[in-house]
Amino acid sequence: MATVILRLDPAKLGNPDLDIRYVLPELIVERSGGRLTDEGYDYADDGGGGATPRLLLFLGAADADAALPGVLEILKSERVLENDLSDVAVAVEDGDEFRVVHPPGFDGEFRPRSKE
Repeated sequence: MATVILRLDPAKLGNPDLDIRYVLPELIVERSGGRLTDEGYDYADDGGGGATPRLLLFLGAADADAALPGVLEILKSERVLENDLSDVAVAVEDGDEFRVVHPPGFDGEFRPRSKE
């Protein structure tokens, strides 16, 4: 099972309402046609000390590559709680593989949940 991870930066959201941690995954799962499941959320800081933590949303997928186009389409075309999500960072974690798939050329810090 792979995990699709969405990284939302509250500083870039017009309406940084924490309800997005429930509303966005619900929308994506509903539209995925059974390809995705809501696997919860977490927070990650960028190590900057004092910076607002990023919100990480986790979606389980048997086939992440098949599910990604739908996820990206929702992020590009839908406004969720009045937020433009077109530049939300998206990554896939599959076993030992971790890759950022959106936006193109992403060069920021992207910390997936730690493995215990």
